[in-house]
Amino acid sequence: MNLNIRTGIDIVKISRMTESIAKRILGEEEKVIFDSLGGERRRMEFAAGRFAAKEAFIKALGRKDIEFSKIQFLIDDGGGPIPSEELKQLTKKADLTVSISHEREYAVSIVIIFGRDQDDNV
Repeated sequence: MNLNIRTGIDIVKISRMTESIAKRILGEEEKVIFDSLGGERRRMEFAAGRFAAKEAFIKALGRKDIEFSKIQFLIDDGGGPIPSEELKQLTKKADLTVSISHEREYAVSIVIIFGRDQDDNV
């Protein structure tokens, strides 16, 4: 059994995020979370973090043919990002983990995909 690990990382300047970009790149479930957030600053942090996570996912998976709105990172009970069920299906049998962080001007994300066999499409 071979272990195949693929990683992707991305950083986004939060001030470059706009409401129209957020609405274009977020999936339906992410939009519900986005709309529930209080102030505009927090919503732009969320959108920038999700943008970075989506870019990181594309880099880790090695595919550029996936629509951003189809790549969704939701929220677990503790408030951390988790991949949607649809996103898990894209990685087939592989495990996927994501981390998103915000700091004043930037949002950064790393995605790691762990495949157990060479046939895992990762």
